[in-house]
Amino acid sequence: MKIEIFNKDERELKFLVRGVSVPMVNALRRIFIAEMPSLAVDYLKFYKNDSPVFDEIIAHRVGLIPLNNASEIYITPEECGCKEGCEKCSVTLSLEKTGPCTVYSSDLVSGDKDVYPIIDTIPITKLGEGQELKFDAVARIGTAEDHSKWQIANAAYKYVPKIELNLDKCDLCEECIPKCPKNLFYKEKNKLKVRDIYECTMCRACEETCEQGVIKISHENDAFVFFVESYGNMGANDLVTKALDMLSTKLDQLKNLVDNI
Repeated sequence: MKIEIFNKDERELKFLVRGVSVPMVNALRRIFIAEMPSLAVDYLKFYKNDSPVFDEIIAHRVGLIPLNNASEIYITPEECGCKEGCEKCSVTLSLEKTGPCTVYSSDLVSGDKDVYPIIDTIPITKLGEGQELKFDAVARIGTAEDHSKWQIANAAYKYVPKIELNLDKCDLCEECIPKCPKNLFYKEKNKLKVRDIYECTMCRACEETCEQGVIKISHENDAFVFFVESYGNMGANDLVTKALDMLSTKLDQLKNLVDNI
């Protein structure tokens, strides 16, 4: 396997991977979007709610507030075995506000300084004069397989495009140049050329436009451009490291099962 990084920052990563199959790269994609463990509010205990918003709606909004990933600090509810949550598998974020005001995610007070909302400006509800809102929000470890509130990343991949040019047939009519939605074709020294082939979407608009059959669009079978976007709970580098470790563990488990058959 060979990997070449195209773009990288704290939130996004784009890289080229060669020497892998579709099932392998798709397994990695599914780990990113559905199997990465993270911390999110699982349920709320309401003590008072005078706001115009029902308890269920507030619980839904608070559950979708992204928290920093502390999955290495806490164990899962299944591992713990408790029903209501304890200090091993959960952390409580409390909120108590009296109106008039707008209640934001920054008003949540965490019982653990290492667990906090990563965005402070998410509105939860508005309180009028004398209205009160008081609850405890219990956050637990989970995955997006159970609910999207635990999803902390998005990922996708595409085949590496191949653009073959038979320049002996080309009469430089230039009709293909404006047809490309990515503006990949250009003319230089009376020759048709391609810029940044990895941006090609393989829509085949150029191939369909060329009546001389100069352009042929296809793809490589074992090379892919992979995109990873973090939702902010973890850095992109940490996400990739964690996902690759999980994939390696799954492959080891599969190998052991096959060996034992």
